[in-house]
Amino acid sequence: STFAGTQHPCTKMACATQSASLVQQRVRVSSTKKTSKSPRAVAHVVRASVEPTRRSAVLGGVAAAAATVLVPAQPALALSGFSAVKDTRDGYQFFYPVGWQEISVDGQDAVYKDVIEPLESVALNIYPTTRESLAEVGTPDEVANTLVAKALAIPGARAKVLKTAQRKDKDGHLYYALEYVTKTNSYERHALTIVTITQGKFYTLTTGSSERRWPKMKDRLQVTIDSFNVYY
Repeated sequence: STFAGTQHPCTKMACATQSASLVQQRVRVSSTKKTSKSPRAVAHVVRASVEPTRRSAVLGGVAAAAATVLVPAQPALALSGFSAVKDTRDGYQFFYPVGWQEISVDGQDAVYKDVIEPLESVALNIYPTTRESLAEVGTPDEVANTLVAKALAIPGARAKVLKTAQRKDKDGHLYYALEYVTKTNSYERHALTIVTITQGKFYTLTTGSSERRWPKMKDRLQVTIDSFNVYY
C-alpha cells in the first residue's frame, strides 16, 4: 500500500532515542515497563539476507539465527542489498541495509547500525498500550509533533517535522509515518519514523542518517520504513 502524505513548511535523533513519558501521555500505556522477550523468543526471531553481511554476534538476550532462510512469503527478500528481520513472537518484520550490525542498546527492542557511520541505524521499540488504533491517539500531524517534541529528539536538540503520511496494510493496520530533522551542536540528523498499534502494543521504528549523507541514503532508508509491517 502507498503512503498519502502532507507537507509541512520548513521552520533535526540520536540513535534510537525513545521516551516512556511520551507513551504514557499520548498512548495511555498500561505500564511503563516495556514488553520483554522470554528466552523462548530466540527461536522465533528469524534473520535472513540476500547478500553476505558483516554482522557481529548479537549482544543481549536475542541471538541471530544466522544463515536461516525465511519462508517464501517474503517477496521483499528479493531486494538486493537488504537483510530481513521477522519476529514471530512480537509479530513484526522489516528490512535494513546489508552490512549493518545488530547491537544491544538498553531500552531498545531491536537495533541495527552501520559500523562506520554512527548516525545510520534503525531501531524498534514496543510499548504496551490500552489504545486500539492510532486514530484514537490523534492525526498523523498531531502524533508526529508529539513524538518529535517528546521522544525522538534528544533533550536540547532543535527538531522540525518535515512531512507526515499514513497507510493501511491488507489486514487493516493503520500506520503513521513522519520525516523530520534534529540538530545539536555536534550533529544534524535526518530521520524517518513509522508507528502503529495492534494487539495492545505501540510500535515505533526509526531510521536515519546524517544530513550530509541523506541524499545518498534516503531511498534505502525509505525501503526500511515501507517494509515495516505487523501481522497480528
